Amino acid sequence: MNADKAAIRAKEQLFNLLSQLPQGARLPGERTLSEEFGVCRVTLRRALEDFISDGRLERRARSGTYIKRPMISSEMRLKSFTEEIRARGQQPSSSLISFKKTKASLNVSKLLGINPGEEIFLVTRLRLADQMPVALETLRIACNSIPNLTSEDFKGSIYDVLFEKSGIRIMSARAGITAHNPSERDRNLLKTSLETPCLLIKMLDFDQFGKPVMTAECLYRSDLFELQIEVSATIKETRSQRVS
Repeated sequence: MNADKAAIRAKEQLFNLLSQLPQGARLPGERTLSEEFGVCRVTLRRALEDFISDGRLERRARSGTYIKRPMISSEMRLKSFTEEIRARGQQPSSSLISFKKTKASLNVSKLLGINPGEEIFLVTRLRLADQMPVALETLRIACNSIPNLTSEDFKGSIYDVLFEKSGIRIMSARAGITAHNPSERDRNLLKTSLETPCLLIKMLDFDQFGKPVMTAECLYRSDLFELQIEVSATIKETRSQRVS
């Protein structure tokens, strides 16, 4: 078998294998695949590189080659995680890590417009898409704005809960985005390796009256999440345009 035919055969057999495995699955090692496909490892590696270039596979250092999961693309506009995931045809879910009342720090009290030491809800939950961890979210909500929150309220969209329980509509937000190196605990929750960077989005949400309601710190896996921002230029009016 010449090299071209061997390469075509390797790609066809690799394609058939990928169609049988679930997203995120780890492929067998190169030696195993080359023996199974009846091609040399150089030919197999070329086929793997083609699929990596196409975005179907990803190679993780000291771990292996995996079927790449689809990227969750989010526009920079106010939309809940639940809405984003459902719009992609995936199933959103949440795993509650902690739910408690605590005293607001000086910084948090300034953000929420309350007195230092007032009670707030402090909530941490893992956000998943088709059971795959995508984000780790920490919320702080003033107890006086919605005192009857329970742990059950954090299974889905908190935006929906705020409206259903207190008539609060989140209408605007202020956000900051930074790169972040997660702690070992956070990496374990997100199931990421040391090679996977994360994106930290900090938000302050405002209701329909412009009142701050909630702070959110959302730690996203960069290998599963991308943020799209629409950018446009402002055209300055020239002197001739002003005269006319």
